[in-house]
Amino acid sequence: MIKQKGNIMDLEADVTYNGLCCYCGTCGAFCKEYITYENEIPVTKKKCYEIYGACYDFCPRTSFAPFVVERAVFGATRTDNLLGYYKGDILTARATDEVIRGKAQDGGVVSALLVSLLEQGEIDAAVVSKTSETWEPEPFVATKKEDVLAAAGSKYTQCPSVLGVGDAFEQGYKRVALVGLPCHIQGMRKVQLSTGFDVGADRVKILIGLFCTETFDMHMLRKKLEELGTRIEEVEKFNIKKGSFFVYTKGGKEIKTPIRKMRDCAREACNYCYDFAAEFADVSVGSIGSELGWSTVITRSEAGAEIVKKAEKEGVIEAKKLTEEQLKELKSLASFKKRENLKNIYDKTEPIRILNMQVEPEMLVGFLDDE
Repeated sequence: MIKQKGNIMDLEADVTYNGLCCYCGTCGAFCKEYITYENEIPVTKKKCYEIYGACYDFCPRTSFAPFVVERAVFGATRTDNLLGYYKGDILTARATDEVIRGKAQDGGVVSALLVSLLEQGEIDAAVVSKTSETWEPEPFVATKKEDVLAAAGSKYTQCPSVLGVGDAFEQGYKRVALVGLPCHIQGMRKVQLSTGFDVGADRVKILIGLFCTETFDMHMLRKKLEELGTRIEEVEKFNIKKGSFFVYTKGGKEIKTPIRKMRDCAREACNYCYDFAAEFADVSVGSIGSELGWSTVITRSEAGAEIVKKAEKEGVIEAKKLTEEQLKELKSLASFKKRENLKNIYDKTEPIRILNMQVEPEMLVGFLDDE
C-alpha cells in the first residue's frame, strides 16, 4: 500500500533518509516556520504535530503521477514518451537582444521571455536562480531586466528554487513566473494541483523548465575542478556540449573534460529522476539539439505556446523548426537518462503488492505482455 499523505517525519523517513531529496525547496517554501535547510537537505526548525502536512503533500519525491498531471495541466497526455506532451513543432531559437545573448548561457531565450513578460506587465516577478562568487546558488526574485541578466546562465549545482516562490508571495507579487529544473517544476505542479492545501499557487502564471541530466554536488565539484587545475572561485561559466563539460575561467582559460568523468560529482537524488526535458513545464528550454548560441524550445501548454509565439511575432526571439537530425540528438539524451535512471528507480523501489501477489516493479511487464 502506498501512503498518500504524511507529515514532516514521514518526509524525512521516506525521502530525506532514503537519498531521494532533490533539494528543490518545495517542502519549505510555504512552511518556513518549521522547515529550514542544512547541507542541502530539509531539517525541522521545531516540532510539527500535524498528521498530514503540506511538506509531504507537495514533495515531488513522495509521489508524482505524470499522466494525471498532464491531463490536469495540458488537457491531454503525451504521445512522445521521451519528451512528454508538447504542442506544435520543437524549435531552435535565440534572443534578438545582443545584450541578453552576451549574458546568457546559450541563445538567451529564457532571459528574453522573462524580460518581455516583465516589461509588458504579464508578470510582476520572476523566480530565478542566482549564484554568489563561489557559485553557491540561491533563489532570487527578479522584477526588472537587470535582475534577470544578473541571474542568467546555467549553474549546474542545485538551488532550492521553489523557496523563491514563497519569497515572492511574501513580498506581495501576484503574477509570478518560475524558472526551474524538472524537479522544481514537478514540485510546483504538485503545489498547484493539491486538494489538501491552498497556498495561493494560482499566482504562479508560467513555469519555464530547463533541460537537465543531473546537478553536481558542490563539494565534489570543487574537488573535480581542483583536479582539472582551477578553483570554483575562478569560474566564469560552465557549459555542456557534445558529450563534454566545459569550464571557462575569469582568466580566459577553457578547460574541457568528457562529461562521463563528471558522473561522480552528480547528486545522489539525481539518479532517480527520469525527466530530462522538464516535461511538466509550460515551456521547456535547453541547449541540446541546437547549434552553439541557440536554444531548443518545447512549448507544452496553451499559455507557453502563446508566450513563445508572441515573443517571436514581436521580434523578442528569432526561431526556426528543429531539424530531424537535431531532434534525434535531443531524443537520444532524453532516452539515455530514462534508461539509466529507471534501473536505479527499480533498485530503490520496494516490491509492489497487488491483492495477494507481491512482485518487483520491473517484472510487472511480464504479467502484461503476451510474449
